[in-house]
Amino acid sequence: MTSSSSVRAEISSSSSQDRPVPYKLSALLRGHTDDVRCVTADRSSKSTSRLASTSRDGSARLWETIETPEGPREWRQACEWRQGHEGYVNAARFVHLKDSGDEYLATAGADSLIQIFDLSESSTCASNPSYTLLGHAHNVCALDVSGDGKQIASASWDMTARVWSWVGGEDGWTCTSVLVDHGAAVWDVLLIQKDPNVLITACADSRIRLFDLKNARAISTFKGHTGPVRSLTKLLPDDPDCALFASASNDGDIIIWNHQTGDSVTTLGSHYSFIYSLVSLPSTSGGGLASSGEDGLIKIWNEEDGELDQELHVPALSVWSLAALPNGDMACGCSDNLVWIFSRSQERAANEAVVAEYDQLLAARRQVSQRDSREDSPLTAIYANRASRTSRREKPAVHDAEILEQDGEEDEVKLWSQGHWNELGEMVEAAASDATEASGTREKMQLDGVDYDYVFSIDVRDDAPPIPFAYNHGDDMQQLASTFVQTHHLPDSYVDRIADFVRAAVAGSSSRQH
Repeated sequence: MTSSSSVRAEISSSSSQDRPVPYKLSALLRGHTDDVRCVTADRSSKSTSRLASTSRDGSARLWETIETPEGPREWRQACEWRQGHEGYVNAARFVHLKDSGDEYLATAGADSLIQIFDLSESSTCASNPSYTLLGHAHNVCALDVSGDGKQIASASWDMTARVWSWVGGEDGWTCTSVLVDHGAAVWDVLLIQKDPNVLITACADSRIRLFDLKNARAISTFKGHTGPVRSLTKLLPDDPDCALFASASNDGDIIIWNHQTGDSVTTLGSHYSFIYSLVSLPSTSGGGLASSGEDGLIKIWNEEDGELDQELHVPALSVWSLAALPNGDMACGCSDNLVWIFSRSQERAANEAVVAEYDQLLAARRQVSQRDSREDSPLTAIYANRASRTSRREKPAVHDAEILEQDGEEDEVKLWSQGHWNELGEMVEAAASDATEASGTREKMQLDGVDYDYVFSIDVRDDAPPIPFAYNHGDDMQQLASTFVQTHHLPDSYVDRIADFVRAAVAGSSSRQH
């Protein structure tokens, strides 16, 4: 991708024959039993066909290609780790210590731990980690590793990023930098391979920050996104002199930046949904930038002019993570519990059975989407006011796309999905005393011994009790909803719906007092 948006216009007139070969389905990796939250490729020179994946099922898995009697190489699961983490495993990176040649897999999870597993031949599939990195106080959601393996960077919901440096011995890596200048959860980290003293972070406060690791302070802030920034990737990763990187956000935009100047170079087209992952593709195989999100799409953006080259459909709602192999193949981890692999090489194209399964799953996914689109109110949040209090007043509006109606004696919010109303939550209110009603003020409600203006009960699963949600006047509803969704591992699409529910509930309660 060019470093100047002016050059983009000059190249955009190039003919279609100059465009890279399109990606086609190559393989399907099955094994996880819940969302695959991360896929990462081994980019070392020793192995061109090795992947790791992590999942909400609490496991990490190693995949590699093997020779077959028929000739083409096939993927197989080489290892599975279920020890080391409690809960979701959200991130993974291969670690190669160049000085010693030792190989590891670093994983990170909702338990705030970073585990380092030995991949040497004598220890492959060892159930216990060789090292455990302690320090984060909340979910660790992203990792990055330096080319020499001596630095590991981590991002966490505890609003910090950390850098861990190799010291050897029993400790392995020790924390050498704690970066705290963030206003919300840190979603991603990017080490600058040419400068080991620089780290870039992506934050839920919509900001990107460049840190000087010598003094652990932010020296630049990149402002351009209007939603949480979810992913970062360096452009032209094989060119150490390239200063460009890309960022993706819940606002649906991809922005190209120059980390040396702090300038925004250009903005690419939108996904019209949350974007979860970015990855740069090797220039030797056609190059480009791939993005994925909550629309079931992978978009391939041209390396030269930034134009959209291709859209790949995946039979899943959320494409959580992307990874590029050294040979140019691309893997994605999805909410359908699967890892899909795509290739520009005809030699690595999927066989007929895999293609047929892909087509079948994709057709089923499209039927669900079409059915939802034909319903009166697809994926619509409903706030139903308490009947005894709403019989004589007009229901408050939330958005044009939302419907408000009564539903029994509780304040409820529901989601319309796949032809059914699914209860999302109800508002639990403290009974007002005579003095309170006379004065027109509300009594406080308590949660865990703390007073709040409102306490809501959000029912998100049929097999689990409702989750309390506390709100005070003046709080940022969107931020509270985002934190709630992150903490309880809910779909990101719930953020706006929960915020709208709270907004409508508070508005309705206020109108009852006047």
